[in-house]
Amino acid sequence: MPSSPKRPRYGHGHLLLLAMVASRLSTVVASKDSQFTWSDCQPSSSINRTFWSNVVALLDALPSAAAPTGFASLSRGNGTNRAFVRGLCRGDSTPANCATYLQNAALGIQRRCNSSRRAAIWYDDGSGVTIPAPMFCFVSYADTNASSAYEDSYRQPFQNGAEVSDKVTFERTYDVLMSRLVMRTVSSSATSTSSEAPMFATGAGVYDAAAPNGTMYALLQCMRDRTAAECQRCLNDSMQVLPTCCYGHQGGLVLGYNCYLRTEIYTYYDLALDGPPVLAPAPSIFVGEKRGKNRVDATTLAVALPAGTVLAAAVVFVFLYRRKVNRNKTPPAFSAGDTASSKEDDVGYAEPMQFNVVMLRAATNNFSEENKLGEGGFGDVFKGTLYDGEEIAVKRLSQYSSQGFQELKNELVLAARLKHKNLVRLLGVSLQEEKLIVYEYMPNRSLDTFLSDPVRRQQLDWNKRFAIICGIARGLLYLHEESRLKVIHRDLKPSNVLLDADMNPKISDFGIARAFGGDQSRDITRRPVGTLGYMSPEYAYWGHVSTKSDMFSFGVIVLEMVTGRRNNSAYSDTSDSISMLSHVWENWRAGLMVDMVDPSLGESYCPESEVMNCIEIGLLCVQENPADRPEASAVMLMLSTPTSMSNDRRAPSKPAFVFSSCLTESDRPLRSGARSSDGVLRISNKQSSTSTVSENEVTISELQPR
Repeated sequence: MPSSPKRPRYGHGHLLLLAMVASRLSTVVASKDSQFTWSDCQPSSSINRTFWSNVVALLDALPSAAAPTGFASLSRGNGTNRAFVRGLCRGDSTPANCATYLQNAALGIQRRCNSSRRAAIWYDDGSGVTIPAPMFCFVSYADTNASSAYEDSYRQPFQNGAEVSDKVTFERTYDVLMSRLVMRTVSSSATSTSSEAPMFATGAGVYDAAAPNGTMYALLQCMRDRTAAECQRCLNDSMQVLPTCCYGHQGGLVLGYNCYLRTEIYTYYDLALDGPPVLAPAPSIFVGEKRGKNRVDATTLAVALPAGTVLAAAVVFVFLYRRKVNRNKTPPAFSAGDTASSKEDDVGYAEPMQFNVVMLRAATNNFSEENKLGEGGFGDVFKGTLYDGEEIAVKRLSQYSSQGFQELKNELVLAARLKHKNLVRLLGVSLQEEKLIVYEYMPNRSLDTFLSDPVRRQQLDWNKRFAIICGIARGLLYLHEESRLKVIHRDLKPSNVLLDADMNPKISDFGIARAFGGDQSRDITRRPVGTLGYMSPEYAYWGHVSTKSDMFSFGVIVLEMVTGRRNNSAYSDTSDSISMLSHVWENWRAGLMVDMVDPSLGESYCPESEVMNCIEIGLLCVQENPADRPEASAVMLMLSTPTSMSNDRRAPSKPAFVFSSCLTESDRPLRSGARSSDGVLRISNKQSSTSTVSENEVTISELQPR
C-alpha cells in the first residue's frame, strides 16, 4: 500500500482564503474545533428565542439519534418556530466516533451561527496530518425541511497544493473513477455490505503503476434524505468543480449541503470498503486533453447509448402493456372515481434493473414449491440463487391480475426513490412473459415467523426485540420525514418486517403504499386496504390516510414484541378471552407490568426502564385520536432517552379497539415478577395470592404509568 506523503501545501489560490478563515474562527472556536472545520452561516433578518431553543434542543439530541446509523433528521416546534436539524457522519465512522463528532459539531455550530435561521458545519477535529483535512461529519439546521436554491448550488472546494507529473493520465483516471463511484453511491444499497452506509462509496484508480503513489483514492457521500436522482445530480456537479479549480493537483475536496467528495493519492479511509481498483484508461479514450464540459468520453458513450436504448424500450413496453391492460379491465381499487389513485399515478415512473426471465426461472428452479418462501394477496415469493451465488427473493405476481400490475408499478416507482438500511432493497424487475420483482434475500424471513412460533420466539431475547423496534422506527422516520417523498406504508405488520442475517429489520412490500407530495399530510381513499388488527380506526372506518395511520400499526407491533402475543387473535384459547390491546391496557392501569411481558423471555436480561418505555410508547401510538399519537421522530427520541424525556410526555389514555373482559379478577390467574436491585425485570409463571395494586390503581414503584 502506498505510504502517505509529507504534509502538502495549499495551492496559491486558496492560501489566503484559509488564512482569513482561520483568523476569523480563532476567536469563536473551542479547543475541539480545528482550523479545518468549515461553516456556512446564512444571513438572517431575525431569529427569536423560541426557534433557537428548539434548534439547541435538537442539536443536543442529535448525537444519540444519529450515532447508531450515522444519520438522523429531527424536527421540533410549530409554525415559524419549528426547527429542523440534520446530521451525517462519514460512512466509515464507528458509532462511538460518530457521536463524538456530532457532539463537537453541534457545539461548534451553536457558537458560530447563533444569529442565523439556516446554517451548516463540516466538522474536522484536526487530528489528521493531511491538507485538505477530511470531513468527519456534517450538521445543519434550518427553519424548513426543504433545501433552498442557494444550498442546492453551494460548493466549497479545497485543493492539495502539490501537482502530479502526468496530469493528462491523472485526469483521465479521475473521470473514470468518479463516474464509477457516482453510480455506486446512488445504488449503494444494492451493492454495499450490511456494514457499509447507504449513499456512500469509496474506490481507487491506478493512474501510474510504476509510481510509489500512483493510485488515486476517492470518497463520495450524499445526505440520506436525498433521492438517488438528487444525489447523482449533486455529485456530477461537484465532479466538475475540482477540474475547474485544481487541474493536475494531487487531490482536493468539495463540500456541499447535499453531497461531499474527496480525492487524494494516499489513503485516508477504511480500504476494506473499496472494490477492485480501476486502471488508467488508454489515451485514445478521450477527445481533447483537458477536462471540461465540451470534452466527449467515448467509453461513456459506448456504454450509455446501448443502455439508454434498453431502458427506453423498457419504459415504452411498460406504457404499452399498461395501456392494453387498462383497455381490457379497470382495476376496481383504482377506478376513475378514486381521487387518491390519480395522485398516486402522478408520481413519475423510474426504471429499475432489468432481469432476464430465463435466468430467474433457473435461479428459482422454475419456481418450485421447495423454493417457495411465502405467498401474499398479489402473488407468491420464491428463493433464488443467481449464477454468481447471490441469493435473491423473487415475487411472482399473478399473471392476469391488473391489480397486481398496479402493485408492481407502485413498488417500482417508490423503490427508485427510497434507499435506507431499514427498507428491503429492490434489485430489479422482469416484464418478459411474467411480472416478476427481485428483492434482496432475507434469511431470517419475517418477524411474523418468530412471533407466531413459540419455539422461534424464544430466540428473540430482549436486546434483539428492542433493536428490532428501533430499526422499524428508523425505517418509518425515513419514510415519513427524511425522504423527500413522504410515504405512508398502509400495511405495516410483522409479516411485512423482514429480518436479515444479523436480525436487522427491514420494512417490505410497498405495493399499496401512498406517496404524498409537497406539504400534504393526509388523504382519503374510498377503499381502505390493509390487515385487521393493524389498521387504525380512522383508516379502517373512514379511509383517512396519514403518517399517524402507520404509527398506529407500529404501536401494535411494539406491544406484540413486548407481550409475544398477536393483536389479531385472542389473547388465550378461551372463548371469552380479551384482545392483546385490552390485556395490555388493563394491566397498565393496574400497574402489573410483569403480567404484560412475554413469559418466553424467561430469565433473560430485561432492563425495566426499556420495557416500561416500550409499553408506554406502544400505548401512545395506538391512541384512538390520531392527534394523540407521536410522530416517528418523537418516537426515536423517546426510544433513545427513556428517562430524561418522560416528563414531557402526555399520559396514554384508553387505546382504540379495547373491549372489556368477560373474566373477573378472581377468574384471571396472576403472575408475579420480581425485580432485582439492578433494575432488571425477572419473569416467572408462579401464581400469587396477593395484589400489588394500590388504591389509585398504579403499582408502588418508581416507574409509574401516568
